[in-house]
Amino acid sequence: MKIIFNQNLINSLFMKRIKYYSLLIMISIYSFSCNKTDSLNPIPTTLIADASAFETSARISNQINGLYATFKGTGLWGSAYILYSEARAGEFISTNQNPLQGGLTYMMLTDPGTSDVNLVWQQAYQTINACNVFLDGMDAQGKKVVGDTLYSNYTAEAKVLRAVTYYSLLQLYARPYRENNGKNPGLPLRLKGNTGLDNYNLARSSVDEVYKQILADLNYAETNLPAKYATAALNTTRVQKNTAIALKTRVYLAMGDYTNVVNEANKIVSTAAPFVTTNTSNTTHSLPADITTVFKTPYTSTESIFSIAFASGDAPGNSLAANFLPNSADGVGLGSAGTGQFYVFSAGIASDVNWKTTDKRRSFIFTTASGTNKGRLWCSKFAVGTPYTDYIPVIRYSEVLLNLAEALANLNGLDARSIAILNAVRGRSDATTIFKPTDKADLLSKIITERRIEFFGEGVRNGDLMRLGLPIPAKTPVGSTPVPASNPTDGNYIWPIPNNESLYNKLI
Repeated sequence: MKIIFNQNLINSLFMKRIKYYSLLIMISIYSFSCNKTDSLNPIPTTLIADASAFETSARISNQINGLYATFKGTGLWGSAYILYSEARAGEFISTNQNPLQGGLTYMMLTDPGTSDVNLVWQQAYQTINACNVFLDGMDAQGKKVVGDTLYSNYTAEAKVLRAVTYYSLLQLYARPYRENNGKNPGLPLRLKGNTGLDNYNLARSSVDEVYKQILADLNYAETNLPAKYATAALNTTRVQKNTAIALKTRVYLAMGDYTNVVNEANKIVSTAAPFVTTNTSNTTHSLPADITTVFKTPYTSTESIFSIAFASGDAPGNSLAANFLPNSADGVGLGSAGTGQFYVFSAGIASDVNWKTTDKRRSFIFTTASGTNKGRLWCSKFAVGTPYTDYIPVIRYSEVLLNLAEALANLNGLDARSIAILNAVRGRSDATTIFKPTDKADLLSKIITERRIEFFGEGVRNGDLMRLGLPIPAKTPVGSTPVPASNPTDGNYIWPIPNNESLYNKLI
């Protein structure tokens, strides 16, 4: 039977699904403007129909650039994933509970229609689909064009971006792995690209199944990625072997698999201080003496395992700096200003008496000097003003070290190497403090506190709360509406599946 559709209806349906699922009838190709650092700064240039997107090596290379550009979109690692993670986790206070700037996430009042919930999911699955379309095209045609070596390199890069994206989604939309050993519902595990009006019905795989796919992607990547690139900028902004290894320490820690955290970390962490990488065939990583260099141009320190690059023609639409930096009135003396959407909760980690004022990381907190908000604290870790071109770290070497320290403590109790690593991380910013934990619980407590300080403002804290089964703490700012704590058994502990997914996926 021949069915004739109304053309307007077809167009409307088609555009809606393109908007949400990134149904790539045409594949976005991005080129990179040349700059002195050779870093990845993708700029949209043109569109090439997917039938011809894999015909030349140049077009395939441009598609890789496009995958990084999609991954760093505002809705995902460009800012929203990190911003909303921090808004939940209790170290920041929303100045006005603006629902367009993470206010509902901050107040733990999200529902399936909340824009935050839909934005991250949409950008994440757009990224996943772009990776899947690319991987399908490489298998069908691209390998013959670029050869085995570049095929392995490019497909490994796509799989890392897909893996990080799935990991990010799990931290917001799924129950922690520790609950029921990952058998709870996770995410729709999409591994094939959608380039047309296909059937989008797909049930959620379990949390464990999604983590296994993430690890499969990262294991493939470790084998097939380059050991290093020609410049420090590319080693920072493009994934390489150490990136895959470092990310696996994060994933295994989220799963509570401490043995494999140690196995992976040992590939890139020396057995004793100063805890530098010893495999010279790969990129060399260490802790720079001054942590502030990690967050300053050229953003290519030995600590930077993988960071997202931005430039003036390629700035995020809603950046971390714009939200975290105070406005001009509250930021006198800072040298740059934002919108002042989130300030530092003075009763959070900033109040820790063991975080000394002389600790170099205290320089990332700015205090309003005068006016009605005198004394208010702000995060200035991302300190470049408009157009907000700070690089965003996806993973740093200090996280690998603290992942390893935590795993060793869980396995061995009062482990000497774990204590030494903890002191190395603290010591590079505060040489006057030397930890001497008294037992396993004390050591683990100090490691978790160190993570709060070290990764303050980088979106790590929410994932730590989830994997440890800890409550999302109450926010009790002076003169503002308090937000009660959310316990792991509460319905708002994780985000709901968004309306946009259930609209097209009837098996969700």
